[in-house]
Order: sequence, then C-alpha cells, then structure tokens
Amino acid sequence: MRHLPARLLAAAAVVPISIFASAAPAQAQEAPFAQPAQAAASWLVTQSDGTSWNTDVSSSLEAVIALEAAGVGGDQVQATLEWLNNNDILTPYVMPTPEGATEPALNAGSAGKVMYTVATAGGDPTNFGEIRLAAEVAASQAANGTYGDGTAASTAWAVLGLSRTDTPAGAEAAAGLAAIQCPDGGFNFMDVDGGDDCVSDPDTTGLVASALATLGEPASVSLDAAVAWLEGAQAESGGFDNGFGENANSTAMAAQAFLAAGRDDAAERAVTFLLELQFDCTADQPGAIMYTDPEDPEFGEASRLLATAQAIVPMAGQDLATLDATNIEAAVPGTGCESADAGDQGAGEVDAEGDDEGSTSWLPWVIGAAVVVLAALIIGFAMKSRRGGNATDADAAPAAEVAPADEPKGESDKGAVEPKDDSGEATANDDTDKQ
Repeated sequence: MRHLPARLLAAAAVVPISIFASAAPAQAQEAPFAQPAQAAASWLVTQSDGTSWNTDVSSSLEAVIALEAAGVGGDQVQATLEWLNNNDILTPYVMPTPEGATEPALNAGSAGKVMYTVATAGGDPTNFGEIRLAAEVAASQAANGTYGDGTAASTAWAVLGLSRTDTPAGAEAAAGLAAIQCPDGGFNFMDVDGGDDCVSDPDTTGLVASALATLGEPASVSLDAAVAWLEGAQAESGGFDNGFGENANSTAMAAQAFLAAGRDDAAERAVTFLLELQFDCTADQPGAIMYTDPEDPEFGEASRLLATAQAIVPMAGQDLATLDATNIEAAVPGTGCESADAGDQGAGEVDAEGDDEGSTSWLPWVIGAAVVVLAALIIGFAMKSRRGGNATDADAAPAAEVAPADEPKGESDKGAVEPKDDSGEATANDDTDKQ
C-alpha cells in the first residue's frame, strides 16, 4: 500500500508569538487537520442515519469505501453492510428491471461494487443478500472480455470486485478494456467501442486505471496510456475538470489512480488541490469537502457527500486497486474542532483558584503584563533611590516625630498607592481563512 509524503498530512507548524512585536496580540495561523481523511470521515458519519446514507445504496457504498480507506468507523461500516445484506434492498440495485423490460437483469458494475465493498470489509462476496454475486458477475463477461453492458465503468467495477475473490479477472478482461479504450488513452463512461468519437473523462479513466492495476502485466500497456492521459489532463492547480470545472470528484478519482500506478508526484498535487476544498473548523461543516470552490449555490450542499466520500480515498493515501481496511478502527475520531470550540467559549473565564477554564491563549497576556509591571517597579525604585540620595538633612523628617494623637491612623500615607492584582481577559481570535 502506497502512502503520500508525510508533509501533506502533517499539521502546520505553530507560528511563535512575540509579545514585544506589537501592542496587539499576534494572530496565530490555524493549523490544518493533522489527519484530513479522518476529519472528513468524521463529518461523513454525521450524515448517516445510523445505517445508511439517504437510504440510497450507491451513496452508502461510496461512504463505506471511504471509511474503509480512512481506517476508521468500523462500527458504521458493519451497520451499513448489515442493512444492505437484505434481498429486498440489494436486489433492486444489482438486478434492476431495465426500462421497457419485464424481467430484472444483472448490473455487473453495481454487483461488482457491492462485492468490492463487502470483501474489503472482510465479508463474503460470493453470497451476499441471498445473491451469489461473484458467480453472477463472472457469468456476465462478454466474448470481448468486458462485463455486463460492456461499458468501461461497469467492467472496471466488475474487475475490482472479482479482484477481491479467489477467482479474479484475467487477461480477457484486460483485452476487453483495451478494446474500449479511447485513442488518446483515456476512457469514457458510456462508450463501448473506443472509436474515434470516444471522449475521455478523468472520472472513468481514474476508475478503470485502478482496475487495470489489479490485472498485472496483461494490462500494463493500457494502464500506462490511461495514466499518461490523466497526467496530460491535470491542471496547474493539481485539479481535474470533467467539463463542469475543476472539482473534487474528478480529482479524487484521478489521484487514487496515480497512487495505484506509482505516480506519487502527480498524486501529491491532486491531493493538495483536494485539501484546499476541505472546510476547516471555522465552517459550519468542518471536515467536509466542497465539490467546487466556490460551491454552486443551488447544488453545493447536496454535492458534498459524494465529493467527501471519493476524496477521502486518496487523502488517506489509498487507491481502489490496493485499498486495505484490515486494521480499521471501530470508532471515528472527532475533527478536533470540538475542543477548539470549548476553548473559545471558556477563554478568559477564571475559576476561584485563578485557573483559566478555557484555552491557554491568555498566557502571552500574562507574561506581557508581568514584564510591564516588573519594569515599572524597577524604574520606580531607581527614581526613589535617586531622590533619596540628593535630599539634605533639613529635608528629612525628624526620626522621632510622631503624628498627633487625634490624626486618623494612616492619614500620613494618604498619597501611597495600594498594590493590587491586575487580571485581563483574552478573547480567542478566530478570524482564520477557510482552507
């Protein structure tokens, strides 16, 4: 399993604060999520109803694959697969009745996706939801080596699903994908012949590239051509455009393909683009990934679920060809924004013992105040000593002189300032730009 360079996933260094640089407190730059994929997974789980996402099989599968890639949310994965392991729920997805037909027919791509997700979680893809998925998918292979309806996407998911079984696809599948490959090396979602009118798109090409990576040497030529097309389609920003602008979904599918093919530099640029689309702790949906920036005012919120799910895979340093969920954790850690919010609310609140109940953002103020008070005391003592050294005996009060008995006690000290503790409130500064 390949991983991205650690510098992509590490938290940003904290900028030191210099008390004497300015009278106002310095504004420290908020560090990005130390684990961006897990932060995204934390948001993703909050969108579930406990078992599924919108009671939609396709969205739920995408979310489960994302959690498997992030290595967290094992309990949620189990709950969703238990919900899916129901013939009434699964059959309409993998064996729908085509429009105009009277009998259901296998959708090899959908069945392959279920197989892939179940097997990655450690389940049995040969018999799930009372359907013998592996046997059905294998039987759907056409004479030219493709599966189901013969499209690149269906064949890719069939290959990925079978790759997790004891009978993976072989050279025939590699030949089938090569037969529908566009002349420029990419793949199209619906094209079934790879003719001159075939228009490559990054989403399909990225998916097929990972499927080709599981087929080994027979698919090496097609894989190299597909990855070369992706490298040529990558924008300066690192993102990918599928005809609707640079976006998270297209970039995510290309990024995981780069990882599957060992193109780490291109993957790093793509993941950097994805990280810039992630909402930080100042947003209402911290951890989520925007489809585009700025978001579409009408479809922005609706597009976050799929954008986040697909982006998690390469952000976690994983790809669909080698995705490993062996050590997945049962729970999902928080984004860290929760503790930050608690610190903001408690900043400056001091308990009876004098301890700050919130964050330590008050510390620079305390140190600065101490320095100022100490400097004032030193200057005061120096001035007092100087005046005392220049005074004459006539100016000095007689040592034995005593205040009259009827004078109120302490009246002679009327000009003295009684020392008192200074305490100030520091307000947490949260004016941080969104990533």
